Amino acid sequence: MSTNEGKLFEEDFQKSAIQGGEKVFFTRIKDTFIPPDLRNRVRVTKNDYDCMMFAKSHLFTLELKSTKQKSISFDESIIKQHQISKLQEADTYENVISGFIMNFREPENRVFFIHIKDFVKFKHIAENQIKEHTYKNKVNKSSISLGICEEIGIEVKGYKKKVRWHYHIGNFITEAINTHDKN
Repeated sequence: MSTNEGKLFEEDFQKSAIQGGEKVFFTRIKDTFIPPDLRNRVRVTKNDYDCMMFAKSHLFTLELKSTKQKSISFDESIIKQHQISKLQEADTYENVISGFIMNFREPENRVFFIHIKDFVKFKHIAENQIKEHTYKNKVNKSSISLGICEEIGIEVKGYKKKVRWHYHIGNFITEAINTHDKN
C-alpha cells in the first residue's frame, strides 16, 4: 500500500525541521487508524492538530494540509472545526504561534503558513460573502486559494532533493516570530 501524498508531505516537513541547521524540537501527533467496519462502534479522541514545533523560545501548533488542487476546501471533512478551535485556543498563550501549513503540490509544490487569526478572518469574510475586504484575489465562499495564501501567508520555501522535498524551516520560524509574536 502506498503512502498518500499528504502523509509524505508531513514526513518531509518533519524531517526538514529535525535535520535543518536550527535546533528545532518537533513532535507529530499520530492519527489513530480505525478499520472502516469498526468506525461506527468505536470512539476515539480527535487530535487537536497535526504537530508541535519548539524553537527560539516559541511553540508552534500546526495543522498540515496538502492538495494537488489550487485551493483547500473549508469542508468539515478537510478542515475540522475542532482543529480551528484548538489552534485558536493555543494561540492565546504567550510565545505560541498557531496556524495551518498549506501545501499546494501542483504545479510547483508551494507551501504557506497561514496564521490562525488570518485564516479565521478570511473564512468569516468568505463564508458570509462580505463584499468589503482588502484581498486582491477572488474570495471563494467554500475554500482558501493559493492566491489568497500568497497574500496572507508566509511562504515556506523548499527544494526537491532527488525524490522528496526539504523545507527551510529555520527561515520560516524566524519570519513567523517576526510577524506574529505577541510581545
